[in-house]
Amino acid sequence: MKKLLESNIFLIALAIVIICYLITFISNDVVLNDKVYQRYLDEKYEEKYNEYKDLDIDLSEFEDELNQFEQTADESSYDWEAFYIDSLLVLVPLLLVTIGFSATFLILVLFHKRLNIIKYLDILKVSLVAFIIFYLPEVISAIYFLLFNKNYEFKDIQNFESYFSLSKFFDKDNTPQWLWDIVTEMGFVYLLFPLITGLLLNVIYSKFKRGTLIGYSYLAYFIIFVFYNTMFWYLFDLV
Repeated sequence: MKKLLESNIFLIALAIVIICYLITFISNDVVLNDKVYQRYLDEKYEEKYNEYKDLDIDLSEFEDELNQFEQTADESSYDWEAFYIDSLLVLVPLLLVTIGFSATFLILVLFHKRLNIIKYLDILKVSLVAFIIFYLPEVISAIYFLLFNKNYEFKDIQNFESYFSLSKFFDKDNTPQWLWDIVTEMGFVYLLFPLITGLLLNVIYSKFKRGTLIGYSYLAYFIIFVFYNTMFWYLFDLV
């Protein structure tokens, strides 16, 4: 592991991007394939059609809304547009998390009399490697549906992925909306990212206490988390 972390950062970043892209591709275009998604669209169309039909009104008034569900799956639908979307799904979170976390961690340790020798490049390397943990639910989901449960629907994928969400511990009716929005977007693996970065930093800087590095890692991660769920979205709404 130490040899890996001593590698060129551009090679590490390239490897992580490729791995994350392949996982995203398998999750979004193999597990959730055209046939599965088409069945989902058919169900939504039938649901909307019956809903308006029961109202005994002219369905032509809702033709546009109904047509959005009545689509034909394209067996060879993966194109440059899909590649562009999958790439964005990887690159945007990767840059936001790793750069933001690394910069925050560096600022924190600058005030420590011993940890201030930690290099930003090393923090960035370990955060890049640790970023893979966010894709663990997708990996488990892909293994489950492609190997063990091949007869599945779109709702089965959603239900399976919900097991990794923190919302399992909350009651929606008794939870403030702002908190519910956060926990539904967060999974158990989110809590592992700072742990892994702290452990990896300890591989490079073995003379420092592991608990200290992990503690600063969680503190930096908490700051980024608060900023993302408060100031970031506030600034985003102003645009």
